Amino acid sequence: LYEYVQYFDQTSHMESLLADRFKLPIGTFLLTGTFILIEHFNGGVVSHHLLAREDLPAISNWWGLVTVPLLAWITASLVNRRNHLASQANEFPTEKDNKTETRFLLALLFGAAISLLWELRLESVLQYAILLPLLIAFFKPVHYAECLLGFVIGMIFTFGGILPIIIGLVLLVICLTINKLIHLLKTLFLSAG
Repeated sequence: LYEYVQYFDQTSHMESLLADRFKLPIGTFLLTGTFILIEHFNGGVVSHHLLAREDLPAISNWWGLVTVPLLAWITASLVNRRNHLASQANEFPTEKDNKTETRFLLALLFGAAISLLWELRLESVLQYAILLPLLIAFFKPVHYAECLLGFVIGMIFTFGGILPIIIGLVLLVICLTINKLIHLLKTLFLSAG
């Protein structure tokens, strides 16, 4: 019991927040609501056209009040499940696993950087910067739910709560495919050699 209590004392607040199915959705709802209120009092809530083309449908940022908390709840559920499976495999881990929070924070910074590039109208840099997760996927897995949530929260002020999820899901699927193919090729070449 003593080792069990020590393990929970060592876990970070961020990681426990990312696994909290109640606090994380509520927090993201409040954050999204804050951004929507800022928009509302500064000219109205923005609607974004898909692919920034006027001939495609527009999606209101109001939808972010539903989509972002739902994504947060899904993320917390997946992090909880992964933590539960890890604890079953190794009943009392000796050191804290902070990969979850690191992935979240790096994705948050990446999303904020993408938003900043868009706000500064640096599309020539943005078109290459958005591909960074694909490059990283060759070496590290970046297809976790916490990566998507961090990316979305980093972009929410500029793009609302729908477009970042769509863009993030596309990137997530491509990154997953790349990472699994690289892993498969490594396995094939190592077993052949």
